[in-house]
Amino acid sequence: MRQNLINIGLFLVAAAILTFLWQYAEKHWIPRPKPQAAKKQSPDRPSQEDSQKRPEESRRQAIAAIASAVASVAVPQRVAAPPPPPPPSPTLIPLGNADYYLQVLLSTRGGGVQQVVLTRFDAADRLGREVRRKDVNGQPTGEKVPLYLIPGVRTVRTKYLREDYVEPILTPGIVTEPYKLAEPSYRVFHYSTPEDKYPDPYLGETEWRVVEKDYPENGIHKVVFEKELGDPYYLRIRKTYTLGPKDYHIGFQLDITRLPLPDSGVARVPIRLQVEGPRGLPIEGEWYTWIYRVALIGWRDSKGGMHRQYEDAATVAVRRGGEVVLKGENTFKYIAIMSPYFTSALAIDDEAEQHGAVKQPWAYARATTELPFDKQADPNQPFFTDLTIRAATEALNPAPGETITHRYLIYNGPAKVGLLGLMNAPNEVDPQLVERYKNQLDLRTITDFHSPSWLGRFAYAIYWSDLVIAFTNLMHWLLATIHKVIPSWAMSIFILTIMVRLILFIPSKKQTQMNLRMMEVQKKLAPQLEELKKKYAHDPAEFNREKMRLLMAHGVNPFAAMGGCLLLLAQMPVMMGLYFCLQESIFFRLQSFLWIENLAAPDMLFWWGEKIPFISTPEDIGSIFYLGPYFNLLPILAVGLMLWQQNKMMPPPTDEQMAQQQQMMKIMLILMGIFFYKIAAGLVLYFIISTIWGMVERQFIPKLSDTSVVSDGRPIVSGVKSANASRDSSSVSEQQVGFLGRLKARLQERLEELQRQADEQAKRQIRNTKPSTEEPKRRRKKR
Repeated sequence: MRQNLINIGLFLVAAAILTFLWQYAEKHWIPRPKPQAAKKQSPDRPSQEDSQKRPEESRRQAIAAIASAVASVAVPQRVAAPPPPPPPSPTLIPLGNADYYLQVLLSTRGGGVQQVVLTRFDAADRLGREVRRKDVNGQPTGEKVPLYLIPGVRTVRTKYLREDYVEPILTPGIVTEPYKLAEPSYRVFHYSTPEDKYPDPYLGETEWRVVEKDYPENGIHKVVFEKELGDPYYLRIRKTYTLGPKDYHIGFQLDITRLPLPDSGVARVPIRLQVEGPRGLPIEGEWYTWIYRVALIGWRDSKGGMHRQYEDAATVAVRRGGEVVLKGENTFKYIAIMSPYFTSALAIDDEAEQHGAVKQPWAYARATTELPFDKQADPNQPFFTDLTIRAATEALNPAPGETITHRYLIYNGPAKVGLLGLMNAPNEVDPQLVERYKNQLDLRTITDFHSPSWLGRFAYAIYWSDLVIAFTNLMHWLLATIHKVIPSWAMSIFILTIMVRLILFIPSKKQTQMNLRMMEVQKKLAPQLEELKKKYAHDPAEFNREKMRLLMAHGVNPFAAMGGCLLLLAQMPVMMGLYFCLQESIFFRLQSFLWIENLAAPDMLFWWGEKIPFISTPEDIGSIFYLGPYFNLLPILAVGLMLWQQNKMMPPPTDEQMAQQQQMMKIMLILMGIFFYKIAAGLVLYFIISTIWGMVERQFIPKLSDTSVVSDGRPIVSGVKSANASRDSSSVSEQQVGFLGRLKARLQERLEELQRQADEQAKRQIRNTKPSTEEPKRRRKKR
């Protein structure tokens, strides 16, 4: 403290000296600038200082100002030019109708996609509930609302989640209220020069003319837009949109044609275009979902390996843009925005070369937020920020009369593309089209890919991700097959859970028997274990060795616990496949069961409001303490059953360390219940059914008989062979249990041999240390 006071005093003295030197130098050494003439003031606002110094001049200026004002009354003033007229209202052009799988509205403003409706899927509100239409009096009509994947209207996210759903209805024709429209999706912009960083907004904001419309009945609808860029580009850009009745994609062709140059001496100017992605995808179930909006870029490297960049809205919003993916030697496949269950993606047509189009038109791609430059994302909830994704083409410089063509497919449908192949009549999809989506366009990697974390990359390197994806797809197929027989999706989950548990019955039974054997042996050996604990109270290592030796002597395999872990590891692909299957399936959306309104959402037993601090207030969405505005019963029931099963299956603790481990497992189960409080009700049903199955399975496993006493007085459990007995009958057991049994017996014998060697080594050390302790006694005897 004293040293600090000295430092502070020295600092104050130095500051005073420097201040004095600066003031002295400014006064005596630094020359002052000469005063400049005062700036000329406006005639109608003379300076007060000039009026005091020169009153006559000020008086003349005032008279001149009055005279000019009088003269201005007689002389007519020049009328200012009127403001430019507002841009014309855009016109919405239909593509498809309610009988098509997609119903699309195109806009003449920017020639983009204004709205996309998935007619075979229903809409859900922000709470994850089913939406029904209402009449003019506000009464529900019972008619379902289709899913507006790209709403096309401006929406303002309100604070509270419980609000009436407003259907974004738009009709073809001239828009009477253009201010309600959101900016269209899938527009095209141009860069003034290929080296520019930001594109010119002209092509995306101007009106495009419609040059062709074709609507054959139950055929492929077609709409063609056109726009010209004059000096210095002299280009004509044409957009062609097509849509088939049972397609989940919009065909999109971009033609860039060089117009005739006005003079032979005019040089061709290269141009670069930018294609943007979708906007405004809705987020259903904001309070329970783990996925909000995600930007995805898929490409293949020079060796054919698939890669995917995954960036959520919060990451892009904080950085004000995503990471740029350059073409290099890569081959771009798609750019996409994904919501919890659906996606809208721009994929490069795999048949581009067959139609004379450029195979790889993009130079780079990047995700961006749709916030103005002067506005920041909500720092508390950046994950609600709207996203899009933009791809810039290579520099284009066609010759006069030459046309460069880019071909794309705008996919709009389930994020799990393969689920389209499991849809039943009358909503079935052509299997060849599903195969094209999955494998030719590589849209399967939107979901079937490893996570972007280091753990996901490690799992992918050891082929664990591939194994889990295979089992996930298998579970999807099994659920769809069961649902063809049983119309209830909840009962399909029940049947699938029983099937999985039957497949795992034999290994699960063995694991249960090993646990019961361990419990029984530890129960019978409790007095001896307590004596060992007292004897080696100050030597835990020696206590563990003696405990292991005692258990081995009474037929307990030390590899039993390891075998249980290996058994659990073998079951993990099946369990994880079922988990992801129930978590991502679109078929559970808005499917009811008992009080559950949506199997893809929490069960939502009753509403407890949005005003419980830290628990249900909207400001806390995204925090670990936020549980939502509903009380969910199923997670609590599932955790309660798991705790009861754990108490029945776990052996009684033989020491304090084992008791602490069991207590920690109970705490982990409770924490798991909190973390999984908002998971889908269909998934919780699986956990409940699986736990009940395990409890019933436990009742059918026969209990071990009481202990008996052998000739040496050592208690063993009947049915549990001792180490000596197992060695005596090794030849018989090897013939009965096969390769795994022989391997297990050899491992056990090897462990026993290592234990005997360790015991002999310990005895030698004891014998070697005894002479050193008795040496002084021998010397005293000799004396």
